[in-house]
Amino acid sequence: METRMSIPHFRQQAFFNLVALLVVIGVNVLANTATLNGRTTGEISELYPNLFTPAGITFSIWSVIYLGLLAFAGYQLWLAFAPGREVELSRLMARMGPWFLLNCLANACWLFAWHYELIWLSVILMIFLLLTLVRIHTRFRIADSTAPLAEKAFIFFPFGVYFGWVTIALLANVTALGVAMGWSLYGVGGVYWSIGCMILGTLAGLLMIFRFNNVWYGVTGVWAFYGIILKRDAVASPDSPPIVAAGTIIMAVLALSVLMQLLRKRPLI
Repeated sequence: METRMSIPHFRQQAFFNLVALLVVIGVNVLANTATLNGRTTGEISELYPNLFTPAGITFSIWSVIYLGLLAFAGYQLWLAFAPGREVELSRLMARMGPWFLLNCLANACWLFAWHYELIWLSVILMIFLLLTLVRIHTRFRIADSTAPLAEKAFIFFPFGVYFGWVTIALLANVTALGVAMGWSLYGVGGVYWSIGCMILGTLAGLLMIFRFNNVWYGVTGVWAFYGIILKRDAVASPDSPPIVAAGTIIMAVLALSVLMQLLRKRPLI
């Protein structure tokens, strides 16, 4: 009886989750068409040059993330209105709680802070965005091999990739804040800083792969570091070779770790 009494609330929650996601996608469209304060997100990034910024093509991963999140939104709506799915709906919505709505709020607010060059505020919002993903990850036990197929496809995949990308994005955001504060992140100092950030991202990836079986997080890290290598190759400055070398090693470590974990555990799907 308690579950059935909660169904209208969970249906509303599913609907609001979809609306929040559509708002975020709408703000992203504004941001990437120079409608938001007259510059694209990438153009703002170019105002804070450093050795850790990846190539522009790397940001295409947002398309994967948003398509995955739209699939999640569709899945929860299907559970909300398909007959006989009340228990599954209640289980999903109770675990998600307010965290997806808060995630969407932080995502949209981050874009406004970034485009209006409130870099310090964008870092705070990015940290909050990451914390919402940590909560979603722990509440769903993302990458649990015993989870149903639908949960792996519609929750584990999009939120695993999202979590991995935002981790690297936070490091890039902190780097941009350093430049905004007057740090010179080129030359020897910039090389050390960038490699240090890459090592932090790698350690986070290894933790997520081997401790939590989240290989999607690791795959996303490989893609992010590949983007950094592409950017350094394109620029071809004297600072590029050590970062390219470190990035190549890190990519290999993460890719091999993902492969090892896949061989040790059950398949993703």
